[in-house]
Amino acid sequence: MGPKFYASLSNRDFPCTEGSRLKIWFDADNGPHVLIMRPLAGELAQRGHEVVFTARDRTSTCELLDLYGFSYLKVGAEYGKGMSGKVRGTLGRALALTRAMKGVRPSVSFGHGSRSLPLAAKLLGVPTVTMYDYEWVDPRLFNWFCRSILLPEAITGPRCAAAGIAVDKVVSYPGFKEELYLGGGDFDDSIAADLKLRDTAVKVLLRPPATTAHYHNPAAEVILDAILAQLATVNDVQLVFLPRTSDQLGLPKKAGIAEIIVPAKVYDGPSLVAAVDMVISGGGTMTREAAIMGVPSYSFFRGTSGMVDEALANAGRLVLIEDADQVCDLLEVAPKKGTTIQPDPGPLVQFICDAIEGAAS
Repeated sequence: MGPKFYASLSNRDFPCTEGSRLKIWFDADNGPHVLIMRPLAGELAQRGHEVVFTARDRTSTCELLDLYGFSYLKVGAEYGKGMSGKVRGTLGRALALTRAMKGVRPSVSFGHGSRSLPLAAKLLGVPTVTMYDYEWVDPRLFNWFCRSILLPEAITGPRCAAAGIAVDKVVSYPGFKEELYLGGGDFDDSIAADLKLRDTAVKVLLRPPATTAHYHNPAAEVILDAILAQLATVNDVQLVFLPRTSDQLGLPKKAGIAEIIVPAKVYDGPSLVAAVDMVISGGGTMTREAAIMGVPSYSFFRGTSGMVDEALANAGRLVLIEDADQVCDLLEVAPKKGTTIQPDPGPLVQFICDAIEGAAS
């Protein structure tokens, strides 16, 4: 008997039918993965499959699974610092996943860049599909152990080869991963009232850089200081601040920003983006969400540039701030213009689910 950790899917959103053709294992390794997996899990359930979740307890992953009503098995948490800590954490979590899923016997597994999943799936003899959209991550585990690697079509074959990705395993999907969930329903319009956002204020959502990530460049922290200094000079700004670490919490106050809002709970990310006038981030999904939704979006990520961000910047949907000296010229702190865009998720949901089903055959 396997561990009793799931009722398959959310009992209110995605009821799974009896006699499912496939048992599909999703591993949510990071908070944004939950948003990506939610519509996929729903579609797979509609197709008659059973979907089970494991989750790593970090960056609001479990809180988001709870928010959307998913049942899951918690396996692993934050890793130790430095490369050695990440390697030990990845291997340790892979072994823990192997033990946890041994009696479950999935037909196929799916992750969005989860490094422990491909190794665990290999040990269990389960084919695995990974999906990610930043080509400069270390691809070796995915190359060795994944049956297919799903990448956005914005990342070209030559760039894949330059990044060391096994080109023969790449399946290019149309559009951007954020389109999976940005058009999936109405935004939560209670967030503005919950955070006491004012119509008259310029509402800025700011996420600092991930200083503990392997790709972190300290230059991003210099740019962050310049951004905070500029925001402090603008009248009637409400800063919704999402620190990644406790040491970042006091940065806005130190810069002299008058009104700082640090959410006390986890909100639906796209709904939060829709509630503000502009988004600024040192990296991650949030700037791409804003760009696709038509919300003014600024990225000061200073790792190696990825082709997805380059494509959005070339289309005029995302502003890339590469140096602290550019902040004054590029950062326009002003009310949002126009309406929020909600893309149709249907075609991409179908595409990814087809790929997951195909890997099980």
